[in-house]
Amino acid sequence: MYKHILLPTDGSALSQSAVQYGISLAKSVGAKVTGITVTEPFHVFAVDTEMLTDTPESYKLRMKKLATKYLTQVKDAAAQADVL
Repeated sequence: MYKHILLPTDGSALSQSAVQYGISLAKSVGAKVTGITVTEPFHVFAVDTEMLTDTPESYKLRMKKLATKYLTQVKDAAAQADVL
């Protein structure tokens, strides 16, 4: 039925639970998984206190590090469950 499952994550506990569920589902039906995370674009005017001190370059670097962290969690969980 399912051949490929997209697993969105934002690093939160709720998304981690959803990732685990998605990986379990993929394993049970022999599907592959792909992790995805989305970041907001840099805004000059923002209410996020971290964004207020960022430059576009530092924001991009910070978001890249977070995305790598979140996607590595998905990759590691999938590898542990022997899911591609």
